[in-house]
Amino acid sequence: MKVLIAGLNNYLARNIAVCLSEENHQVTCLIRNSKFFYKHVPEKYGIGILEGDLFRGALPPGLDKDTRVAFYFNQSPVNEIDIRLEMDLIALQKYIRALKATDCRHLIYVTKLADDNVDTIKDYLHRSGLDYTVVRISNIIGKGSALMNILSGLAKRKLVILPKEFATSRCQPIHLLDVCAYLNNIVLDANTYGKVFDVGGPEVMTYKEVFERYMDVAKLKKKVLALPGLNKPISLFLSRYIYKFEQDVSAAFIVYMRKDLVAVNNGLSKLYPVIKLAPFNTAIRYALGMQQTMSSNG
Repeated sequence: MKVLIAGLNNYLARNIAVCLSEENHQVTCLIRNSKFFYKHVPEKYGIGILEGDLFRGALPPGLDKDTRVAFYFNQSPVNEIDIRLEMDLIALQKYIRALKATDCRHLIYVTKLADDNVDTIKDYLHRSGLDYTVVRISNIIGKGSALMNILSGLAKRKLVILPKEFATSRCQPIHLLDVCAYLNNIVLDANTYGKVFDVGGPEVMTYKEVFERYMDVAKLKKKVLALPGLNKPISLFLSRYIYKFEQDVSAAFIVYMRKDLVAVNNGLSKLYPVIKLAPFNTAIRYALGMQQTMSSNG
């Protein structure tokens, strides 16, 4: 089956492209820069590339009319300002217009669990006339994911100073392979059409607990101080200049520390009970390369 994916700056999007390719789908990725894509995804997977920009200019020729399924990954860490939502809607509008010239039967919109604009996006997708599914993903545990980069970055410091929310905000990290399994099962499943699903792992914990369990698995010991009064500007300073996080990781860090990221609309677990979610410690070991084999669900 022919699948088109947009939003390849997104960590998850690149991994989904590989996952679907390994499931023998013909995957094509719409991306602004092919060199950037191949920096992260080896050419051996045989994934097709179309260079184009959904924000500027026309889409490239060569969009396969036999495309049956399309993924759109929201690339913003979080829609904190209206302009980001407006830009996303412009890009999505152009994407949908292009898809209507194909045989696309299912559009899957993927975003962060922190995204509060889902109702607006859902209304827009409903008006498009395409069958669609919206999926909000919690923190991903995988090599190179934002969460793993945050944990490994913090672990390099002798003393970790974080906002008090670090010890109170809850999250539901999920293993990368489990996310891939869910998204692979959603493809052309009419039971998911017109719905919004939240995807999270089997355990809910605070970020402090996440970090402590990460250190336990990695056999590290660090002193952690969760202090009150560390507002957003101070947290941003810590993330960029003390912990040396890159811009996208820094943005994720600020979001993660400030709100609960727990799945609410978790109907996928009922739709696909065959998918057995990996325990947190198992997923961490796999992401750290301490466990070389792990069966993929689905």
